Amino acid sequence: MSELFDQFVVEAQELLETAGAALLALERDPADRASVDELFRAFHTLKGSSALFDMAPFTRLVHAGEDTLSLLRDGRRGMTPELADRLFRALDQCARWVAALEETGALPADAAAAETLVRGLSGGSADGDAAAGAGQPDGQSDAFPWVATLTGDERGAVGEGALTVIDYTPDPECFFTGDDPLALFRRVPDLRLMRIEPTEPLPPLAQMDPYRCILRFRALSGAGVEAVTPAFRSVPDQVRIGSVTLAPVVPSPVAAPPDSLAAAMLEEQARILDLPGGTAERQSRRAAVARTVTAILTALGRPAERAAVETACADGGTLRRFLADGPADKPTDAEPRPAAPAPSPAPRRALRVEPERMDALMALVGELSVMKGQLGPLVRRAGDGELARDMKAFSARLDSLVGDLRHAALRLRLLPLARVFDPLPRLVRDTARRLDKTVELVLEGAETEADKDILDVLGEPLLHLVRNALDHGIEAPERRTASGKPPGGTLRVRGFQDKGGVVVEVSDDGAGIDPAAMRRVAVAKGLLAPDAAAALGDDDAVRLVFAPGFSTAGSVSDLSGRGVGMDAVRAAVERAGGRVEIASTPGSGTRVRLALPLTLSITRVVVVEAAGSLYGIPVTLVGGVQRVPRADIHGVKRAESIVLRDRVVPLVRLRRLLGQPDDERVQGERQRAADCVVLAELSDGPVAVAVDDVGERADVVLRPMTGVLRGLRGYAGTAVLGDGRLILVLDLRELL
Repeated sequence: MSELFDQFVVEAQELLETAGAALLALERDPADRASVDELFRAFHTLKGSSALFDMAPFTRLVHAGEDTLSLLRDGRRGMTPELADRLFRALDQCARWVAALEETGALPADAAAAETLVRGLSGGSADGDAAAGAGQPDGQSDAFPWVATLTGDERGAVGEGALTVIDYTPDPECFFTGDDPLALFRRVPDLRLMRIEPTEPLPPLAQMDPYRCILRFRALSGAGVEAVTPAFRSVPDQVRIGSVTLAPVVPSPVAAPPDSLAAAMLEEQARILDLPGGTAERQSRRAAVARTVTAILTALGRPAERAAVETACADGGTLRRFLADGPADKPTDAEPRPAAPAPSPAPRRALRVEPERMDALMALVGELSVMKGQLGPLVRRAGDGELARDMKAFSARLDSLVGDLRHAALRLRLLPLARVFDPLPRLVRDTARRLDKTVELVLEGAETEADKDILDVLGEPLLHLVRNALDHGIEAPERRTASGKPPGGTLRVRGFQDKGGVVVEVSDDGAGIDPAAMRRVAVAKGLLAPDAAAALGDDDAVRLVFAPGFSTAGSVSDLSGRGVGMDAVRAAVERAGGRVEIASTPGSGTRVRLALPLTLSITRVVVVEAAGSLYGIPVTLVGGVQRVPRADIHGVKRAESIVLRDRVVPLVRLRRLLGQPDDERVQGERQRAADCVVLAELSDGPVAVAVDDVGERADVVLRPMTGVLRGLRGYAGTAVLGDGRLILVLDLRELL
């Protein structure tokens, strides 16, 4: 069952993500019926899937969650922050178990300790089965309300005492998967009652598909749950099995009046409207209920407008209010018309591919791009003859095809930013509750796509920034009120594509960063001398948050205070060829921008020359290239600087950075009128890098250093240009 187990792990991860998002939405709006249904389906599917394997603690926990959500769905329990906490803890425990299953193939040794979570969800009872029906008429479970509708003859046939209840809704395509619902019930021991009901209005006989199952099976057995469950082992996600206790039947000497029977029938129709299902199923159900309600009201001598009844059948609550207010006493001769089912969208087909295969494909595309570049010099050497013209046409066509292939391969690796945005609502919710703050999270651009490797890089820095904004940025409600702000803060996370890369901004409307406080902390921690701190501009003082070991927190907590968060953010982003920018206004808030390349598979570089050798600088770090007159370069001892865009920028020479001494030829070159300068945009600010010459821009496949060169600092890796020349790609952050 290894393939089935692997599929369970993948699907369980997806279901847990879906359940977490639905629970957040339900906590914000406890009346959100769609979120309740989605959450219930996730727990129900997890219960059925886990029952295929030997993981009883997992099945018991999700079963307890399913029972709790069944009460929520039926309106017998309300959503509270405490209940949301219990459900979140259950989802977290399941996520840890799934991670352990993926890694070791078995639940961890402490899996039995989750019994506390089961008791919390079951309202103090460790039994998550449907047998907890105490307090209900005849002891039947809340999860099986149809048991209460048994007729007197049915009650007499099944007897009294403890019974096992079965609610089985087969998959409509069950006949094609080899399942026979009636054959399954033939294996049920001591079967005492079985109801077979349609799950949707039956179509005309000529339109009925005999190969599609549209029936629901409900049954009672005198055997125990353990004896009944094996019969449905092949369809655990389609069946619910529990226990009920039926009291002895007390015969009534007087038959129920017709009005009582009609009221019970109308209440049953309202309950049918509240059952979960797809859009088409709900539409068909509303049409059937509207016809039934109209017929009952007509029989009672209270005819109602057909349109009014259809409007009232939007959901069970609306129908109950309509009946309580009394329908308009107005007969109608209109023939009831079934509502047209809404067209269901065509399902999207997804294909899972191992990451290693995608990496191999991108490597081949990168190599093909390099080989394509080598065709250009050959075409130029061919001259201007007919063969040369044919080769140029072939080269242009090949260039277009390789570009399309590269774009298509890159699209296969692109994923939406929602992959890293999805954990944020839960993080903000839990952290804000711990800090006693009210924070509204606004997510924008979750559909923006980036390479899978970029998302892997982006995940941890984004969590650091959000935690930092919650802990340091957004003030406590009383402090915000005192400063004239609303008690609740706003944290905005926005993603978008810009200049061939992806940008993520994290901004808040909190207290901002005080440059004076940053200077004082830098001096107190010994990071800067007092004179150097006083000479810092406000923007440079704010950027001190990225200094290693820098923290303004008064004490160390599990959220902050160790001075490694923002430095780790910058290091991770710059290792991926990106940069970090920060802007803050005291009293108004802070904005941090992460700019990353769209992909790490193919890197665009600017080719520069120094001391006769070629090097590459990632384009994402290049803010501009220009020639600077020698007279505009100012020197103090061995330090040099220039003025660019009304700002003093330090200037360094690539020869010196690489440890290449100036020789006589170089001294002669210094006499030229201007130097070629590349402006590097780093997180600490711009730096001008003087090079001997600047060449082309090229897309290259970056190969990391291996072997004895692995520990060589200052180089990101090697790459091959289109003409076959080898270059070293520089890591300017390490060099500077």
